[in-house]
Parts: sequence; structure tokens; C-alpha cells
Amino acid sequence: MKMFCARFVLICVSALGWCFTSASAEVFLAKDEALNIAFAEDVEIHENTKVLSQSAREQIEHDAYTRLSSNIFHYYEGRRNGAVVGYAIIDSRIMRSHLAAFMVVLTPDRTVSKVVLLAFNEPSEYQPTDSWLQQLEGNQPLEELIPGQGIAPIAGSTLTVNGLSDGVRAVRASLSVVLDERDSR
Repeated sequence: MKMFCARFVLICVSALGWCFTSASAEVFLAKDEALNIAFAEDVEIHENTKVLSQSAREQIEHDAYTRLSSNIFHYYEGRRNGAVVGYAIIDSRIMRSHLAAFMVVLTPDRTVSKVVLLAFNEPSEYQPTDSWLQQLEGNQPLEELIPGQGIAPIAGSTLTVNGLSDGVRAVRASLSVVLDERDSR
């Protein structure tokens, strides 16, 4: 009987460990690794945090066709010899039922040059490919970054497609509003 109990406990612990391992987030890149992709070695990276006013938040949500989860906007500004060379924003959104983290890299003229998935806590069949993420790059109008408008769907991954396209639109709109406010002072 003791042998049976010991085996049963061992099987339960192993199964439990497997469940927690398979349910954990797959992290592809840490923040520092992601910023190294966004900016060259000779670029100074400046962290910026902006608390959005109610009117700024309303403007962003209107422009991005989505709601923001916070009034805090955090972004990284890359500078070389004092001149801005680009921006990087790390964001996270719930895809189906778990968070996914991604980075949006923008040029000084606010064109998306790269979208990188940093962590994905959903089953791998819902994970978008790099070629799908490339649809989000460029400077197309925000209304074209809506699935079915200018973004191709992924069969069975509607929530992932919506989450990432909402996130990129929110990042672009947020950066535009924040930089426009900063430059108008």
C-alpha cells in the first residue's frame, strides 16, 4: 500500500509539474534584448513615461479605434548625437485569456519599422508568424490596421489578431498624441 501511495504521489506531482510547465508563458526576448533589436549599439536609449490626461486618452482611443487599459504611456526614445533615431514601445494585451507582450519599433516620422512578439502565453497554434506581424509595419492609416480592413485574419486566431492589431494602433496613436503635445510646448 505504501508503494502504491508513493507512486500515486509521484505521478500526481509529475502531472502537476507538466501542467504548470505547459501553461507558462513562452518568453522569446527580455526587455534589454528587445531594445538591442530596436536600436543599434551606438544609440542612447532614453526612457520616458507620460501620464495621459483625460482628453489625451479620449483622443487616442478615438484615433486607435480601441480602448486603453491605462493612463500611463511608457516609451523608449533612441538618440544618436542628440538626434532622434526612433522609438520603441513595449506593450501587453490579453489575447484569448492570457497576456502577450510585444514591442513596436517606430522611425522618427512614426512609421512602424518592426513588430516583435516578446512573450506569448497562449497555445502555439494561436501565435502569429513573423510574416503576419509584418502586415502591421508601415505607415498605413490606422483604420486599415483593423482585421478585415487591411489586416488578414488567421483562421482560429481571431482574438490574437484583434489583440495585436488593437495594440499596434493604440501604440501609434499614443505616441503621436504624446509627441504632438510635447512638441507644441
